[in-house]
Amino acid sequence: MWRELVGVGLTLIPRGPDQLELRYGQTVAVLTVVKSAIPLTPGDVAALADRHPAPCLIVVPSATPAVRAAIEAHGWSWLTDADQQVAGVLRVGAERIALNVRQAVVSRSTRPGPVPWGTFTLVRRMIGRPYANQRELAALVGVSQPRVSQAMRVLADQGFVRRGPAGWTVHDIDTALRWWLDSYPGPGGLRTLWYSLDPPIEQARAVAEVLATEAAGSHPAVSGDVAADAIAPWRSPVRAVLYARAGVDLTGAGFVPAGEEEATLELTVPRDVGLWSPAQLSGASPTALPLADPLQILWDVRRAPGPDSEEAADRVWQFIRRRHREQGAAA
Repeated sequence: MWRELVGVGLTLIPRGPDQLELRYGQTVAVLTVVKSAIPLTPGDVAALADRHPAPCLIVVPSATPAVRAAIEAHGWSWLTDADQQVAGVLRVGAERIALNVRQAVVSRSTRPGPVPWGTFTLVRRMIGRPYANQRELAALVGVSQPRVSQAMRVLADQGFVRRGPAGWTVHDIDTALRWWLDSYPGPGGLRTLWYSLDPPIEQARAVAEVLATEAAGSHPAVSGDVAADAIAPWRSPVRAVLYARAGVDLTGAGFVPAGEEEATLELTVPRDVGLWSPAQLSGASPTALPLADPLQILWDVRRAPGPDSEEAADRVWQFIRRRHREQGAAA
């Protein structure tokens, strides 16, 4: 979808996990992105309009003519991406840009529940320290103590955390990591894809510098192959993966928009704020790059392109195990 939008002359800059700046010529619009895993009804669109007074971009797997009409009646934009065939209408100021508009009706399915970001962050932080009580965990994760208590019951049922005299601890790191890889849905948010001829580590450094210069408070975090090469070298990085709290247009830094297959760098403004690493991990990196949380690095390396991504992920897995055991021994 990213490449198709760029291909019609649009410039896309994520300004937050659900805020997208669109530029078309000299016209600029900032849209709230609303994604749905299932098709909507006109009634759903009306409910969204009550909650979102600002212009929105509705992204759905498909949309009936009635739903499209309801969306456009509000002056909003919409996109579908069924079977990798992008269609939609984008409104940027007075401009109306149509993309291969066609009828595409898909049956409705069960609505997914909200992602428990706090639970995933809780596991990240517990792996990073040997013991913690509920008050400490609530402060680390940024949720209430009752929410920590609820999440700990769920995690204890998974068999890898338990409560002892010194507090809660992850007692089975391998089960915890398996649960993470099986359960984590990804960071969410808005992702852009780019291509450059420079080595991925140089791309990561360049983008981190651009973000620090042009997007104040973006807090870039490097993940994937480049981060894995810093903490557990195994293979030459294939793609740079970065997260930031706000995106930028990288064309001025020598990058060109790319599709999924040819991209050498991906930049995501995520919903999951837990992926930002504790400060001590960045200090341990010989590259001095700001690294994402180790579990995020593991997840990204496992999905990285290349035939040996599983071996590289195993190296990161062993790095996390070793650090966890060293911290437990030192406690």
